[in-house]
Amino acid sequence: MVQETLRAVKEAEEQAEQKLQDAKGQCDTILAKAKEEAEATREAAKKEAQAQAEAAMDQARGKGQETMDASLKTAEKEIAALKALAEQKESAAIEAIISELV
Repeated sequence: MVQETLRAVKEAEEQAEQKLQDAKGQCDTILAKAKEEAEATREAAKKEAQAQAEAAMDQARGKGQETMDASLKTAEKEIAALKALAEQKESAAIEAIISELV
C-alpha cells in the first residue's frame, strides 16, 4: 500500500513535470509567434510611413513645379513687356536723334 502511494506520488510528480515542460513549450511558441507578429506589424507600419512620406514628397514636388511654372510665365511676361518698352523707347530715341540732326 505504501508502495502504491509512493508510485502514485511519483507518477503525479512526473505528470506535473510533463505539464510544466508542455507549458514552457507553449510559452516559447506563443512568445515566438508574438515576436513575429510584432515584427510584421512594425514592417507594415514602416512601409505605410514610407508610402505616406513618398506621397507627401510627390505632392510637394508637384506644388514646387506649379510654382516654378507660374514664376516662369510671370518672368516671360515681364521680359516681353520690357522688350516692348525698350522697342518703344528705341524708336523714340531714334526719332529724337533724327529730329536733332535735321
